[in-house]
Amino acid sequence: MERNENIPIRNIYYMLSYAYQTLHLSEYKQIGTEQFENVKELYAEILSIGIPVLIRGGLSKDYISVEETSNFIKGKIDINATIKKNALVDKKVAIVYDEFSEDILLNQIIKSTLVYLSRSNKLSQKMRRLFYGLLPYFKEVSDVELDINLWKNVRYNHQNIRYQFIVDVCRYLYEELLFDQSSASQILKEIQDEQKLSSLYEKFIYAFFQRETKYNVSRPQIQWNVDDGFKEALPIMQTDLVLQKDNKTLIVDAKFYSENMAARFEGGAAKQKSSNLYQIFTYINNWKNEPGETVAGMLLYAKTTAINQPNHLYQMKGNQIFVASLNLQQDFSGIKEDLLAYANQFFT
Repeated sequence: MERNENIPIRNIYYMLSYAYQTLHLSEYKQIGTEQFENVKELYAEILSIGIPVLIRGGLSKDYISVEETSNFIKGKIDINATIKKNALVDKKVAIVYDEFSEDILLNQIIKSTLVYLSRSNKLSQKMRRLFYGLLPYFKEVSDVELDINLWKNVRYNHQNIRYQFIVDVCRYLYEELLFDQSSASQILKEIQDEQKLSSLYEKFIYAFFQRETKYNVSRPQIQWNVDDGFKEALPIMQTDLVLQKDNKTLIVDAKFYSENMAARFEGGAAKQKSSNLYQIFTYINNWKNEPGETVAGMLLYAKTTAINQPNHLYQMKGNQIFVASLNLQQDFSGIKEDLLAYANQFFT
């Protein structure tokens, strides 16, 4: 099977650095010069720096609903709960009120991650002690059972967006430590890794062009070009990246797969994945062209270990479709050079 394997830890750090602007803070500068044996060490080091940064900035708070029995009326009286708990016997009533508290999901995830990491024998004793030493700062935060589903309920806004990087890295590290080396869990881990790296790859590609080039960089939704205005049940066309300069537009779709090309039978000729070509072709044909605008598409794959890699240029109905493979195993200076070259072949 093809694989996206052996991506250097340093390159994963660089991808994180672009995808999350937080890594440009001075506190993280030392990470770029360190050597890590595996990605777990990288994630743990990031958390060992990032969580104290969050603490110094003050843990985020929000209003939470509190239910309790009390001698004092605060908020609303819950008559049914008062009767059910027989609270009047003790001259108390059940009340419900809102409290501005640190006991919110984001802090619960971080605290539970700290507890998990402080007990993990897969981390060094020094790192376990460091994480354990951070727990007193979360004494007002409830203990919750760490589960991958917790992250599905996370919502960010302008007040708590500073948590996103750390909470995401908590998940990355938890997933790395969760699976043992048994065959079943290892297969599941490979699937999880591909999904995780696919998301990081998309974020990295977008952030790279936003930071390193002067193109107009965006990721708009493309509207279906229907004749009668009826769009019910049509899927959303969400782009990964759109680069624009002068009267040229390049629609880029980032692809991180275990297999970049497909053969109809073993030993058969490797072909482009039709679904990916249909997707980028549909994006181009539904793009609302401005007068004189030239539109092209690009499928930007992460290179796998297979011999045959998609590197082609097609002319379809007057539009160019580039298909390229980015080698993430090379030195990062090479990655940067390749990305700039892929875009330049259309814009120059």
